[in-house]
Amino acid sequence: MVKLKSTSAWFIADANVLIDYAKTTPAILGQVAKHIGPVYVAADVLEEVDQLDEAQCKAIGLTVVDGNLAQLTEASQRGGQLSFEDKLCLVLARDNGWTCLSNDGPLRVACKAQGVPVVWGLEIMLSLIEGGHLSAADAIEVAKDIHAVNPIFITAKILTAFQKKVKGMSAKK
Repeated sequence: MVKLKSTSAWFIADANVLIDYAKTTPAILGQVAKHIGPVYVAADVLEEVDQLDEAQCKAIGLTVVDGNLAQLTEASQRGGQLSFEDKLCLVLARDNGWTCLSNDGPLRVACKAQGVPVVWGLEIMLSLIEGGHLSAADAIEVAKDIHAVNPIFITAKILTAFQKKVKGMSAKK
């Protein structure tokens, strides 16, 4: 679980998480930025997301950033399973001490290999619930909406596991 307002709870969101929330409830990422820690979006990653632009990011509280020349050069190196945009997320997270917010398997593996913390897209809502910023029922509804728009990657199994975690949190209170 991500600690609230910890300096280690600064995030960079990859395209798949941005798309999932942009298609359903973009305000969730704004709530993360407001209550847990800043959420950054690489400008090059944002270009992949048709559902969101820089003005919309700013309006909900996300910060769009550019990599420096060294970071862009490193991310552009050929090879491996990661796209340029995924490599850029990894490099920015590593260099800035941010947590990568991603559902992408290869990116998650690469983050872990480089010691970069990584959080699942749905998992971030658990911290909002824990902090009293999102109800369990609302989190489950958002998760269902994300599953509906992205059933290939946010599968019924993932949705069920998330619901169990949320219900488990409610039972502990």
